[in-house]
Amino acid sequence: MKQLLRILLPQIGRGTLLSYVLLAIFTGLCSFLFINTVTRVIGLTIGGSITNISQEYFIIFASIIVVFIWVRRTLSLAIIKLSQKLFWRFRMQIITQVLKANYQQLSARKTEIQAAIVNDVNTLTNASLTIIDFFASFILALSCLIYLASISWQLFSITLIVALSGAAMYHFNSKRNLNFFGKARKLETEFQENYNAIIDGFKEIYMEPRKGAVIYDTKISTIAGSAYHNNLTAFTGYLNNQITGQVLFYSLLASVLLFLAAAFQLKPGDMVSFVFTLLYLLGAIEKIMMLLPGIMNAGVAADHLMALKKELEESNFDHPIPQQYISRDEFQQITISNLEYNYGKSFGIGPVNINISKGDVIFIYGGNGSGKTTLIHTILGLRLPSAGGIRLNRTLVDKDNYPEYRTLFAVVFSDFYLFNQVMGADEIDTEKWDYYVRLFELENKVSINGNNLSTTDLSTGQRKRLALIMALLEKKPILAIDEWAADQDPYFRKKFYTEIIPLLKEEGITIIAITHDDKYYHCADKLYKMNDGKLIEEQVDQPALI
Repeated sequence: MKQLLRILLPQIGRGTLLSYVLLAIFTGLCSFLFINTVTRVIGLTIGGSITNISQEYFIIFASIIVVFIWVRRTLSLAIIKLSQKLFWRFRMQIITQVLKANYQQLSARKTEIQAAIVNDVNTLTNASLTIIDFFASFILALSCLIYLASISWQLFSITLIVALSGAAMYHFNSKRNLNFFGKARKLETEFQENYNAIIDGFKEIYMEPRKGAVIYDTKISTIAGSAYHNNLTAFTGYLNNQITGQVLFYSLLASVLLFLAAAFQLKPGDMVSFVFTLLYLLGAIEKIMMLLPGIMNAGVAADHLMALKKELEESNFDHPIPQQYISRDEFQQITISNLEYNYGKSFGIGPVNINISKGDVIFIYGGNGSGKTTLIHTILGLRLPSAGGIRLNRTLVDKDNYPEYRTLFAVVFSDFYLFNQVMGADEIDTEKWDYYVRLFELENKVSINGNNLSTTDLSTGQRKRLALIMALLEKKPILAIDEWAADQDPYFRKKFYTEIIPLLKEEGITIIAITHDDKYYHCADKLYKMNDGKLIEEQVDQPALI
């Protein structure tokens, strides 16, 4: 409950939560007043004090019912609004943190983030409703106990002992049940990971169904079985607690009716009032017991959200949003000195030394696993170097100016994502768009309406051309591409290296390209080979004249 309130309070504020709690308290008091009035009328009827229709009690009943309906409806509408606000506020906060997060931390947390948005946020949203009902039931139970004490303090003492015994048994078993809920949350993350494997790899599974069968049989079925038994044990524990409490109260009711009322010389009217109130007390306690599993589960969800929020915050830079963008005219040179990046003890690159001057066309090639992509990611600022330094126009790049440094680059990754609208530029230069569309021979394939692309349903090669056009519209000083030409046909590959790259260079664009097209290495100003994490500069050979 403490962790749940800790994460909910900043979202809705103490004042708003207090107003909801007061409404819940008022709802509980209205329920108690109705119960109290019913028992009083029954007692008066048994005693012969009421023989005809009582106008006074008719007005009292009507007033209580009207007030209860108003309070309950007001509270219910407030809860509906609250749940929707919390649902989307939590999601938007997570996405805001994601957009600010460090790439290195985020890339390893994709599944956890998805599980948080899908599972934890829903759990917490439902818990926001549960807490209000919990308070209403708690107030009703407390009011019933106070009223029972006014009837017979002896029977009240026995009732309190029974209630505390049930609470002690619940507390004793709750830690064990909470551990099961924690395991269930971990299993949910594992399920999301394997579900994503099926969705993302569906083409491969469609071609070879045995791949899907392996994931289903060895992963998902195992997770489902573990989750089933885990949740069954947890909820059975809560059910046992609930049944134990019911048995205790039913035994108390039977004892009051059979001998306790007589032993303490309780009047018939008081006995009826006590039994009726005890029944309502049992209902309130049962509701509390039913709500507690959801609250406990929400506590687990709150723990995960708080941990995720903390990790994402710790992965941020001090100023993750760039305060200014570096133009092509401002960029002169990047100097990289003794740069290293290590994946633990398994692999690393460096030390790397390279100068990137304005207008350079730089090609980098190397075998699989040689460190090409890691090098590019480190140059781009996606990964922070383990050692060495980067200087931009002689200014050292550090955590304070990394956001501005990254604005140098327009990028098309090998595993690029093609957005369905033009982004990354304040305004779309329609002349440039028309020029690039013709240059990349897509004029009859795609168009723009406002910022939106008419389609992204193109061949892989055409999608890469469109992604490059959108990167060029950002008008960044440096274009970084990773195996861009690999999916182009021979005709357009030749056009890219021999025509498009020179035209881009004339525009003042600096180009860093990972490529294996050795036939066109002569199109570069500088050529580097990556080998086992080491960057080696090679001579650019001009093609033989025929």
